[in-house]
Amino acid sequence: MTAPDATSATAGKLTLKEVAVGYVPGIDILRSIDLESEPGRITAIIGPNGAGKSTLLRCIFGLLKQRVGEVTFGDTSITGLSSHERKLAGIAYVPQHHSTCPHLTVEENLRLGGWLIRKDRVSLAARMDSLYETFPVLAARRKVQATQLSGGQLRTLAVAKEMVVPPRLLLIDEPSVGMAPKVAAELYEMLSRIPSWGATVLLVDQNITDAVAISDRVYLIGEGRVQREGTGKWFSENIDSVVKEMLLGS
Repeated sequence: MTAPDATSATAGKLTLKEVAVGYVPGIDILRSIDLESEPGRITAIIGPNGAGKSTLLRCIFGLLKQRVGEVTFGDTSITGLSSHERKLAGIAYVPQHHSTCPHLTVEENLRLGGWLIRKDRVSLAARMDSLYETFPVLAARRKVQATQLSGGQLRTLAVAKEMVVPPRLLLIDEPSVGMAPKVAAELYEMLSRIPSWGATVLLVDQNITDAVAISDRVYLIGEGRVQREGTGKWFSENIDSVVKEMLLGS
């Protein structure tokens, strides 16, 4: 299987310093968050429901403005940039709920993902061919409406759509929610290969066992702050105590 060409997109480092963010003025969901996502690596953010994991991704993508703190991408502060500007800088975002257009075909959804390079028809065609080779399940259904895809196929399409224009950083929120274990395993295997295509991955997940298994670095968030951080290997080896910490805060 051939990976998409990522030579035009150098993986970027993401750094958060003292970030606080919430939805209501004066009420912070996250407080004083320090986090780093290293280039060419997978970083996972885990934690209980309501901990603010999805909120953090929305902040990084510019959908929410932090009250204080700084977000740096590569060597550049992106704190004041809009979501559109962050997209142009090479940050892609796959939200928890389907980000595909249900009544468009697989191919039409992918072309929508390539909007930024739509005028370069040769490059867009090359990217489409590369993605079809990488994701044969999508190639076989390129003329099928998204409404007719399975949950796993929809999630694959959502990821592929964000890779038509090769991202430097891919934000993914709850990739396996609602999936059968076998389908989820196939999805995580695909996600584990994304760094080899030139993208850094920041992953938010409730499926902590599978998430930490493919991650180089893991952050446990609870009560609005980072409670623990370490390697994916350490979290995998101490999964029972991690789960206890998540559930009981101890």
